[in-house]
Amino acid sequence: MDGTGVRGVTVRFGGVPALRGLTLLADPAELLVVLGGSGSGKTTLLRAIAGLLPVESGEVLVGGRSVTELPPGRRGVAMVFESSALLPFLDVAGNLGWGLRARHVPEAEVRSRVAGQARQFRLGRLLRRRPGQLSEGERGLVGIGRALVQRPAAFLLDEPLAHLDAAERLRVRRRIVEVVRSLGVTTLYVTHDPVEALAVGDRVALLHEGRLVQVDPPRQLYERPVDLLAATSVGTPPIGLLPARLVVAGDQAGYLVGARTLPLWGPPPAGLAGRDLVLGLRPEDVHPPAAVVPTDAVTLDAAVIAVEYTGRHHSVQLAVDAGPVGTPGADPAAAVGATLRSLFPARAPVRVGDAVRVAVDGRRAHVFDATTGRALHHP
Repeated sequence: MDGTGVRGVTVRFGGVPALRGLTLLADPAELLVVLGGSGSGKTTLLRAIAGLLPVESGEVLVGGRSVTELPPGRRGVAMVFESSALLPFLDVAGNLGWGLRARHVPEAEVRSRVAGQARQFRLGRLLRRRPGQLSEGERGLVGIGRALVQRPAAFLLDEPLAHLDAAERLRVRRRIVEVVRSLGVTTLYVTHDPVEALAVGDRVALLHEGRLVQVDPPRQLYERPVDLLAATSVGTPPIGLLPARLVVAGDQAGYLVGARTLPLWGPPPAGLAGRDLVLGLRPEDVHPPAAVVPTDAVTLDAAVIAVEYTGRHHSVQLAVDAGPVGTPGADPAAAVGATLRSLFPARAPVRVGDAVRVAVDGRRAHVFDATTGRALHHP
């Protein structure tokens, strides 16, 4: 196997595990996005691959080759940190070629590689500028170009867009993806932003407390999350959650949500009758008042608790009188009220405190075990 990443790796800080027997490998030429919140182990993973952190156990692989015992300079990887400082006394051309010159690459080859990288990132007009004359986005591209010009076997990106404004994030992200794909360099790309993760990755690996939750193509992660954590980690607006119980009477079945039943109009998922469940409904499956809705949808009474205007629509958060939803493994006292998210028309006169009715179809619900959080059924 020619993968790049870790196999069974544990890393500790002061006795506390930051990675817990983690196995995660990017395929050759794959752009693998590593997604997770603070403390999930994202940056620790990249530093372990780069050789900047020792591993307690397990194996680090680059292109299928074990590099666990090799120093950073011999691993064949290039890492770009969240803030990769450029040398202020060198212009862009000098910064791009600095690493090559430090390795005593012949000057003619340095110039050729720098010119090629400048073309890839459209930096030609900036080659004679100093870092202080560049925008944040331009500095970021130069830092990435400086790593790629070394032709690494693998490329490690740690939150490369973190300090950019919204417009520059989109532009720089597009250039990174175009260049990495054109070069065919295996890339691990760390981010905390689920929108960025779904937009960029061939696959997305979700980490939590040093463990792998799920690794799948973006669409699979969105449509078939393995548990509640995965379901709530992707999607904007986030998925809505309702406590429920599957009830069956004769040949009829439905999800009991508070005082309402969402009929299934067909056979129920096997083995779920009478169990405590959590239903997950994506915003696109929660239809606002006056919308064209599926024939078999039923209405739920809800109260508007938050409204965000996005231009094309209102992103609306709704409280549903159906009891609390807890997080598996968390303190029951931390349970929150059942909520849904929906996209209302931009011209809809919706305000916080409004009482509304939304339509949902129980067959569009993702179903999770209320105790373990594991996914039991997907639409």
